[in-house]
Amino acid sequence: MDYRPKAYSIIFARSLYALNWFDIAPALKYISADLHMNVIQIGLATTSFYIGLALFQLVGGSLAHRIGNLVVSVTGLGILGTFGIFSGLSTNFVELSVSRFMAGAGSALFFSPALGIISDIVPVERYGSYVSVYNGAFSFGAGTGIFAFGYLDTITGWRLSLVIGGLLLILADLALFILMRRENLKKRRPMSDLIAAVKKPALWILPVVTVGSAISETIMGQLFVYYLEEYRHFSAIIASLAGSFFLFVGLPGGFISAFIIRRYSRKVQVTSLFVLMSLIFFFVPFERNLAEILITLFAFSVLSIYGFSYLYMEASNINRSAVSFSLSVVNFVQMMISSAVPYLYTYAIYSVSVNTGWYLLGVISLVPALFIVKIK
Repeated sequence: MDYRPKAYSIIFARSLYALNWFDIAPALKYISADLHMNVIQIGLATTSFYIGLALFQLVGGSLAHRIGNLVVSVTGLGILGTFGIFSGLSTNFVELSVSRFMAGAGSALFFSPALGIISDIVPVERYGSYVSVYNGAFSFGAGTGIFAFGYLDTITGWRLSLVIGGLLLILADLALFILMRRENLKKRRPMSDLIAAVKKPALWILPVVTVGSAISETIMGQLFVYYLEEYRHFSAIIASLAGSFFLFVGLPGGFISAFIIRRYSRKVQVTSLFVLMSLIFFFVPFERNLAEILITLFAFSVLSIYGFSYLYMEASNINRSAVSFSLSVVNFVQMMISSAVPYLYTYAIYSVSVNTGWYLLGVISLVPALFIVKIK
């Protein structure tokens, strides 16, 4: 069979995978009321997903390297879908946090092994294009999760919408397994490849200096809808529309970022783009209307996709014999940092002011980006 249907089945699964990340975002307001959670608990429940996502990154990459990308990817999607359903069935803060942690763990098992599958089946000269589409599919699925499920929440309630999201992912997981099961992807690779990868300093430094893209995706995708509703007093529909706009822009943003990477690859240019993204955080509190908010979201979306595409391409080239593991390392480092961001952001809002939360994000993103020019 031609590689393209298989590659696009992975990309489609990626979109539903993203939907199960972000379908909870428009539900946070209702969850807060139904489960009697304050803003800090909302931040902790959101953070728990990213903790699971971070802790299981290296597990997913290591397992994929030893037992094959397909079995790990399929298992990860199954776990994410199952605990997406359990998130909708949660009755208190602890149950929701545990469900989000396990959903994050399942997400970690899918991401880098799925890119490893694409690396295995797609011609080398086409890999970069498929990485961009893969990233764009994430944004499309995430945008659908925020907008469509924000509307669904008002009709069926947040519980049933989360259950529906999980069920859709499980169905996509089964379809992916059926389509890919005959593919020879069970390659046992030597552990020496992993050791060689972890000894590459750039593999650990790159995700730190480019962490602004992860922070942008985390906050704008997970908590921006809540911010617009609670602190800017937008309606649930308008807030969900704005949040989904940020993610939908990521689909064309993948192609825009590919163009930027080809044209502007010098360190000073790369640094400038990451610094620009960091500075936008400082301007968010001064947005006066929806048009300014949408302009900010557009810039955040394109620049964050650029940041991820730049990071994944560089990480993939560091060690071609351990692509899945290399990607899991950079994701692990970024997620360990960004997993704390929702809590820090909401704590700053709760303890000081809403503007302080945005200034804090700007500082956390800006300082590391200044060191990109120092990387060898």
